[in-house]
Amino acid sequence: MKMFNIFFGKYYCMLSLTKKVKCPQCNEKIVISGDTLAKAVERAKKMGLFSLAFQHKDHVVLIYIDEKGGIRGVETAPLVKVEKPVFLKFDIIPVPKPKEKMPSLNKLSNEELAVLTWCDGQTTLSEIAEALSMPYGLVKAIVESLYGAGYLKELKEVVAK
Repeated sequence: MKMFNIFFGKYYCMLSLTKKVKCPQCNEKIVISGDTLAKAVERAKKMGLFSLAFQHKDHVVLIYIDEKGGIRGVETAPLVKVEKPVFLKFDIIPVPKPKEKMPSLNKLSNEELAVLTWCDGQTTLSEIAEALSMPYGLVKAIVESLYGAGYLKELKEVVAK
């Protein structure tokens, strides 16, 4: 990478040159800014070679840069689009015990009783929280308390819709 020192009155300024490469797939020019190139060179000094990846139209361009700022190679790869989300969000479905096997309902507060009423083995905590206009965190804490006290048979984790 070539650097130039330019004198402006009493100030020196360092300017870096940009690099241009041609995309092997569509033959368009890609400009690598001086800042991006400088960062790539610093990383290449540590690892010997560094690859920059740019999304370019319907593909990805990979540019390999050495520790002196030289372009060692350019190649393309298809741009992969994922239909499903990368991260899955989970929710919980509380499954109640039969009434005969539950401890006494007289021990429960009104909030706990309201939440337990919605626990049918099909309704998620998010849906219960929305139906009761309660914060999700509070509903989750109540359900965990009900599970610990023996009112619920299980807490099934499901992928949220």
